[in-house]
Order: sequence, then structure tokens, then C-alpha cells
Amino acid sequence: MWLDVYEDANELTKEEQLELFNALKNDLFPDEPDKITKLLKTIRESRFDSGIACVHCGSTSVKRNGKYRTRQRYLCKDCSKSFNDMTNTPFAGSRYPEKWVKYMEMMVEGYTLPKIAKRLKIHISTAFYWRHKILNALGSLGFNQLQGIVESDETFFKESLKGREVTHREPKKRAVKDKKRGISDLKIAVVVAQDRNGNMIARKGGTGRVRAEEIDAVIGEFIHPSALLCTDTATNYKKFARIKGLQHETINERQKQRVKKGIYHIQNVNNFHSRLKTWIRRFQGVATKYLDNYLYWFRWLEIDKHLTFEKQVEQMLISACKKSNETTVQMFRSA
Repeated sequence: MWLDVYEDANELTKEEQLELFNALKNDLFPDEPDKITKLLKTIRESRFDSGIACVHCGSTSVKRNGKYRTRQRYLCKDCSKSFNDMTNTPFAGSRYPEKWVKYMEMMVEGYTLPKIAKRLKIHISTAFYWRHKILNALGSLGFNQLQGIVESDETFFKESLKGREVTHREPKKRAVKDKKRGISDLKIAVVVAQDRNGNMIARKGGTGRVRAEEIDAVIGEFIHPSALLCTDTATNYKKFARIKGLQHETINERQKQRVKKGIYHIQNVNNFHSRLKTWIRRFQGVATKYLDNYLYWFRWLEIDKHLTFEKQVEQMLISACKKSNETTVQMFRSA
């Protein structure tokens, strides 16, 4: 009886209930046949919004060059290379176009690689390379300039050398505490900056306590000269503000100061840190060399969280394919 199954489902955790719901939804209500076709049209319009141009050299001197598997191909008259609507995108050469939307849905929901591979019936390495091709593409779009009051602060993650030989320190198992307490060169600093319009940046800034020059390298070019920087009282941010010629307000958190003059605070970036740490914990340790990609991912989810789920999926897919990015599996293997 279905009532018995329903009662058993109530004993599952919320996460397990969500997985059961999604599995039933996928089996009982599969995507309509033309969903991919519609998205491909939208991707094409977004990618070539200024006209068809070669994805290899940028030339607008192109011509139609027949079709392959119903997909229109083009030939560049300048570089003599051919391309189609999906060339140099994360899904170029994919053998599973029917699984793209499902994959994006699971990325928006923050599924781990084993769960994605099992649900979509693809190899876990395929799920891995798709993920990082997509995240590299999102990262290549850059950041909007931060204006007005800009809050900034850093947070820290343990260094992780998954799959690599550790030579500069003794290897340690997951969840083992670092030998050095507090902020040290065993911690990776992530600099976060956010303005009051919701624009944000989150990038690796180095190891240990970041220097003003490292902060400048991470966020300096994205802060408008007229912006007002709001930080804690750390001297590295004071020096950074002087380097950039920015107005600067400091919050003395050691003295329990939370808001200054009724408007200056760093609560938005601190809340961002908290949500980031909670979200990233599900991956059970992210390799340091891929940390920036996960920061792009979380930032993207934060910016689009006001959209409906379907719109989030659509926007992530379109944005990942908007810019020409030639990434291959070999590039990840040699990194």
C-alpha cells in the first residue's frame, strides 16, 4: 500500500525526503522533449547577441557550413576553423546533451559528485569535469564593479592537497587539527567584498594573514574609486585603503562595536562567511587548487537566490555558455 510507503518516508531525514521527491519527479515527470531545444536557442541568442562571430578568433567574417547531427555549423573565413553554437562551452563534445539540464538542476541544489553520478548514470569523473568546466566558465565572466559602501573581510579554510603529494609539511588525515593554532600558513585566506547593491566578490587571497598587496590583487580592480571601504580595524585593510585612495571606515569588533554611525558595518560579509562555510561543508573538504571554483559557484547561487529554481537553472546554463572558453579534460589533469 502506498500509505505504508508514505509512513516510511516520514522516518527519513529532510535531505533524504528531498532526494526521494526529486527521484519520483524525474521518473514521473520527465522534461518535455523540446526543453533542450528551447534552451539551445536561448544560449545561441545570448552568445551571439551582437551577431555571429568566430569563437576562435572573434572574426565576424563567417558563413554557414552545413549541419552535423541537426546542429548548424559555421566556417570562419579568416582563421578557416569551423564551430557550432556550443563550441568552446563546458558541454562541447558532450555525448549526453539530454542530461545537461538535470546536471544543472543538481548543481543549483548543491549535490555532491557521487550523488550526481548515481542519479544521472554517468561516471564520477565525467561529473567532476563537467562541474569544473562550468565553474571555470562562470569565473571567466568576471565581477561587477563594487560601488557605494563596500564591506570587506577575510575568512579561512584549511589547506587541502587532495590527490597530491605533500612535501612542505607532514600529511594529515581529514578532520585532524592543524599543529599551528589560529591563523597560520596552513590556512588559506578567502577575501570577500560586497556592496549594498548585492554585488560581491570572493576569491583566494594567499596563506595566513593576507597582506594589503594581496587584498589589492584580489579585489582592488573591482572597487570603484569613489567607493567607501568598510572593514574591521586590521592594519592590512588600512594600508589597502591608502594604496587605492579609498575613504575608509573601521568597525572595532573587539570592543563589541557592530554598527558605526548607524550605517557602517560588516555584517553582510560576515553572514556571507557563515553561509559559505555551512554550504561548503557538504563536500567534505575542497582541494585548495579548486577552491576559487567553489567560491564562484556559491557566489552565483547567492546572487540568483531571489529567482525561481527553474530560472536559476536556466541562468546558470546560459551564463556558463555565454563566453568562449576552451577547456579540456587534459587541462585539469595537468593543473
